[in-house]
Amino acid sequence: MPLYLLPLFPLIGFALLILFPRLFPGRAAGWLGSATVLASFVVAGARYLGQTDTPAHEVLWTWLPNMALNANLSAGFYLDQLSALMALIITGVGFLIHVYSVSYMGHDPKFTRFFAFMNFFVAMMLILVLADSYPLMFVGWEGVGTASYLLIGFWFSGRNSEASDKDLRGASDREGVANSNAARKAFIMNRIGDLGFMLGMFLLFKLYGTLSIPELAARVPGAQVATAGIELACLFLLVGAIGKSGQLPLTTWLPDAMAGPTPVSALIHAATMVTAGVYLITRSHFLYDLAPVASTWVAWVGGLTALYGALSALNQHDIKKILAYSTVSQLGYMFMAVGLHAYSAGVFHLLTHAFFKALLFLSAGAVIHALHEEQDVRAMGGMRKFMPFTHIAALMGVLAISGIPIWSGFFSKDAILAAAYTSSPLLYVVGLGVALLTAFYMGRWYFLVWRGEYRGHVPHPHEADGLIKVPLGILAALATLGGFLNVPAFLGGGHAFDAYLGRAIPVHLHEIPAATEWLLTLLAVAAGVGGLLWALAEHRRRSLADGPLGQISSNALYLDRVYDGLIGAPSRAIAEGLDVVDRGVDGTLAGIARTSAAPGGLFSLWQSGFVRAYAVSMLLGTALILGYWAIKTIGGGA
Repeated sequence: MPLYLLPLFPLIGFALLILFPRLFPGRAAGWLGSATVLASFVVAGARYLGQTDTPAHEVLWTWLPNMALNANLSAGFYLDQLSALMALIITGVGFLIHVYSVSYMGHDPKFTRFFAFMNFFVAMMLILVLADSYPLMFVGWEGVGTASYLLIGFWFSGRNSEASDKDLRGASDREGVANSNAARKAFIMNRIGDLGFMLGMFLLFKLYGTLSIPELAARVPGAQVATAGIELACLFLLVGAIGKSGQLPLTTWLPDAMAGPTPVSALIHAATMVTAGVYLITRSHFLYDLAPVASTWVAWVGGLTALYGALSALNQHDIKKILAYSTVSQLGYMFMAVGLHAYSAGVFHLLTHAFFKALLFLSAGAVIHALHEEQDVRAMGGMRKFMPFTHIAALMGVLAISGIPIWSGFFSKDAILAAAYTSSPLLYVVGLGVALLTAFYMGRWYFLVWRGEYRGHVPHPHEADGLIKVPLGILAALATLGGFLNVPAFLGGGHAFDAYLGRAIPVHLHEIPAATEWLLTLLAVAAGVGGLLWALAEHRRRSLADGPLGQISSNALYLDRVYDGLIGAPSRAIAEGLDVVDRGVDGTLAGIARTSAAPGGLFSLWQSGFVRAYAVSMLLGTALILGYWAIKTIGGGA
């Protein structure tokens, strides 16, 4: 099967749904959107099963030929073990989320438009990961940015904009404004990162004369290029990755992106789009392996972002915001890994995170749905009684992200911590601390939502239907068992995932004595268990919210306020000043224009449109001229 079928199927779905929405009444649009993603998953699975050690490179056409440099940019797709894995994640998890959305969005009046945008996103994400050159990758990069903007602001007029109740309609309007602002914030902050990506591409073309990824991978090791040039190009690419993956300092858009429907949060901001930055750095490993300074920046950006996200999640009250800051933190783990050249560990955590974070978001969506759009965890509690199946699924996700054996997060997080221990002891300490905080805030999330007494306002919350349960069950199984894809040697495994991915990217296996690995594992498990016990104690006494740490966490370390003070407020002041000047200039020019137009207004009175008026004017004019000449003649004769 040709590779172009992967993005083609969802693109066809997008075109049909956006151009001919009336052809798909009821839930037909949801089933069509799901079917196109399933078709892409089948193609991805077939190509995975038929894969060899030699990457598949299918060139569709020549793009931007450069005769002077004897170089071309091809538009084509490149499939190796890394892009094959990403395609399976995008289409597999994407299909489950599409099926979930058929039920979750079933009563939304813009149901068809939602699935059109979701299909468009999947198509652009597949172009991003399959691209054989940076410019084509950038096409997908901008495509997912556009899809993200459309989906974050999907409820731009609020969810109850057509309600008859005035108060309800007013609240919906305010919600719509907040959603639109969140979409604009994501779009604008990502443009900053995109500038870095473009500058990186320009510099790479200047250094090597090509932007084809396979050609660059072949040329870079033997090229005589100044190290400073490679470092700078890698730093530019890092800026692009930071923007797309919500890392410091461009991180504040991602928590606000929870304004979109819950399936959007699960698909774009947990499983796929936000991992594009990790993919970009991993795909560019041949550059970062020659740029130690840039790699160090990647690792520390990731470590500090992991800490920032974990601290911000400690005392949030929105059921989705807790998971959003958790996503920021877990992406920091991935950046830390790839910055330490532990690419396989970072990508493995990307895989397991796609399972357990999509599961947690979809579980949260089921709760929100059952409680009639309530998102405050303080108005929940005891939901296990009403939603036993969703409770078990959510518990699997909590245990996975907390790094508890045997769940998937235990294996992937330990691999990152082991890489940090051998490369940067300080980053290891940061990573271990983040593991403790992760288990705490996810334990707090679990206890506030699922345990204790019910504190909600909906009389009888109900369990989700089958279309929601099936994706939850599959993701729960993957979150539980997915870690066994890469069991380390000291636990009796063979690093199967590392061996598979090692055929496409370098795998830096860190030699650690077995006794040390056992000690590191015990410390990581202790951090996870300790965090959950801390959360249990906090659930009983509720002391965090009253302390300074709780206030700092609730305000996400005041980063948004800092940005508003340093950038937002001065920008608004400049805009208001320019507006005053603009209005003043407009007023002055308007006065001059009115003065100049006054004489013309007198003449316009003659333009009545009546022929008789024009005839009288002609007669009067002729009489005046004749009278003037008569008087002049008489005066001259005298």
